[in-house]
Amino acid sequence: MISNRIFYLLALITVGWAITYFLRALPFILFSLKIKKLPPWIDKVGIIISPIIIAFLIVYSYSSLKYTTLSPYIAGIITVILQLIVRNPLVSIIAGTISYMLLIR
Repeated sequence: MISNRIFYLLALITVGWAITYFLRALPFILFSLKIKKLPPWIDKVGIIISPIIIAFLIVYSYSSLKYTTLSPYIAGIITVILQLIVRNPLVSIIAGTISYMLLIR
């Protein structure tokens, strides 16, 4: 028999999963019911969200750095340049990470 602690833990995980699943499915449910085309403000948010996330990541990453080496700054410049050229966040983040790992060796 399952003890009460394990039962409550499993119940909590299940409720958390259900709420997360519902919140992630909610926009698809809302926009598939009546609206065939997304509102213009959602299109604008979709266009600018990647550069904003990259900027936040860079600011957060550099906020606690000590100015002892240029490796993080070079990797950050590579990441920003690739984001401006390729416009693919996955490519620029992976390339920036790889360049940083190569530069610290």
